[in-house]
Amino acid sequence: MENAEHWEDVKVRSEALRRRVIAEEQAVERSPGKAVDRRAQDPIEDEETFDLFAPMEIDVALTARLAKKPTFPPDAEAAAELRKAAMARELAWKKYNAEYVESYEQMGSDSYAIGASKFRDNWNALWSRHYGPFEANTEICSMRFTDEPAPFGTSTSHTLQIFSAKVTGLRGGLTWPLDVFGMVAIRDTIDHRRNIVFDRERDNCQTLTKKDPYLVLTGPTRAVVLMDPVIIEVKLVVKGTVESEDKVLSYLAVEPDTSSTLYSKLLNMAYTSKLSTLEFTLAHIIFSVEATIFLRVIAGSWPDGFFGRFVASTASIDQDVVLLLHSGDKIFPCTDDGNVKLSRCVASVEVNGKLQVSVKARKVVNSGKGKYEVFMPEEANEDYVEEGGAHAPVTDSSVGIKVVFTPKEAYRSDDTLDLGFCKIKVTVVWSLISCNLA
Repeated sequence: MENAEHWEDVKVRSEALRRRVIAEEQAVERSPGKAVDRRAQDPIEDEETFDLFAPMEIDVALTARLAKKPTFPPDAEAAAELRKAAMARELAWKKYNAEYVESYEQMGSDSYAIGASKFRDNWNALWSRHYGPFEANTEICSMRFTDEPAPFGTSTSHTLQIFSAKVTGLRGGLTWPLDVFGMVAIRDTIDHRRNIVFDRERDNCQTLTKKDPYLVLTGPTRAVVLMDPVIIEVKLVVKGTVESEDKVLSYLAVEPDTSSTLYSKLLNMAYTSKLSTLEFTLAHIIFSVEATIFLRVIAGSWPDGFFGRFVASTASIDQDVVLLLHSGDKIFPCTDDGNVKLSRCVASVEVNGKLQVSVKARKVVNSGKGKYEVFMPEEANEDYVEEGGAHAPVTDSSVGIKVVFTPKEAYRSDDTLDLGFCKIKVTVVWSLISCNLA
């Protein structure tokens, strides 16, 4: 095939040369006095000799010379336009270079910010064609296999539980309090999308103080599977007076150290960026099932002037809790039909362990011993709401009522929290956790 194309090329060249010779001879015959020696006007160097048997691409230089037309100096207006275009290109390049340098300097020695930027690029290259845009949230919900049978081979899983996230170690001129917005998410290998843990827009900031620097978490929306690495992704911003004065508080995409373990264990991680340190309290839960928790007031009502703090914990790691709700001094979030609006509702529990759900109720303002003194222990710190806030450690003296559940692989469990002024039904929906999308 290649030989046929080569000989076809030779034929074309031969025919072109033959026609050129004939044309020159005819020109001489018509006007001998005006005959032009083309080779004298445009001599062909030895190295540019036309070789009939050479492939076409070898004669690029010669072809360009033969096809070249005489050029003329541009007029003044055209020259000015050329200079203007050249200056515009130079200015655009300088602007791009300056912006690049500025963004790099803003990250400075913040290796986590640089890593987060690279993670985004790598994720887009690897997964965007399969799972959509980088900002997409997981579409997999909890309770997947509560009422439906799980796929063949589905069993208990190792999972990552997030208990809390707090901001410490302010630097770069930042001082308390801080109005913070942004996002915290966890990505696992089920769908590589964001499993949102914290998410606030600029017009709905959370105010962090030195006494209560904890983020109010709202997720995850499903259990986080520890099969292959998981990524904690963070972009938190401090709100300024105007948007141009906003500052990036923490920007990172990190893989927590969740090495193999034979037992569930607590994990404390700290990531120091340019302006702050972000501390996570996590847990590696082995052979776990997913528990989705619901609360409903079934008798009585929640009294005005009381705050409620509902938490969930596992028997193996009882020193930290999943904060389900902390109403603070706000109105207790309850719908007309009694359903309590929890901040978080998903927890991971060892299948051979225990799940404990507890509530503490007490007056927001200390007005003396009242009707519900039994639920407001004297030993409890009256400044509780200010010191540590919603994430203050749970002690025996601060726990009002608790119920304990034995985990299942499916279906539901129910029990009741009897607070005296009201009864709250606790429903736990159990499910296995599949490592597959289907």
